[in-house]
Amino acid sequence: MTLHHEALMAYERKDYKSALNIWQKEATQANDQAMANLGLMYLKGEGVQKDLDQARDWFEKASIYGNASANYNLGLMYHANIGVKADMNVALDYLRRAAQKEHQGAYFRLGLILLKDRTNEMALLEGFNCMMQAAKSGHMMAKTQIGGIKTHPNKECEQNTSFRVLTKEEQQAVINEAINQHIRPILAKDGGDIVLVEFVNDPQIEIKLMYKGKCVGCALAATSTYGLIRSTIAKVIDENISVYVL
Repeated sequence: MTLHHEALMAYERKDYKSALNIWQKEATQANDQAMANLGLMYLKGEGVQKDLDQARDWFEKASIYGNASANYNLGLMYHANIGVKADMNVALDYLRRAAQKEHQGAYFRLGLILLKDRTNEMALLEGFNCMMQAAKSGHMMAKTQIGGIKTHPNKECEQNTSFRVLTKEEQQAVINEAINQHIRPILAKDGGDIVLVEFVNDPQIEIKLMYKGKCVGCALAATSTYGLIRSTIAKVIDENISVYVL
């Protein structure tokens, strides 16, 4: 059993003193996860007096080594004004560093932040992809927000060759026409709207759509509305597609 594993076991049984002693020793040996864990202990006040300055210091030390947990927690601190002055740009930087290491929580938090203002087109695709990554990695809240996560392409269907021989620009025009004629008017009745965020046609057709207006946050992705959207698009293409709606 490694010292780090021993410390984790002590931490889980709430023997914080033993965990603290081990991680303090490990931190002197450039163990960045030990540094991040010390940061969490000071952040939560577990086995030590709660000290946000100490927490930040340990997270910053671990961040130098690219530790995902440390970067994630620094992102949260700068986002929520926890022991530091709130700074959205700094928060996003740390969260992106954590996301680069495939940190599930960072994906989700980035998605929430970047999708908050759905008029900011530059942030929409990044936010959408972050939420997608969070959902695909098993984040429960992310999975409930995106329609299509559990729906798979029907690769055995008869493919629409007349659509698939079109250029990407022509294909996108067909999709937009279907959205404008058959989907947008239905959502508009309730003050909602939808926008095509990204269309990928190689190697697999993948369509990412985002609700706007009053549809945002109303959990339509989990209702028959998603089925309507997917079936409408499948009629102009075929069933061998992935359609995601957020």
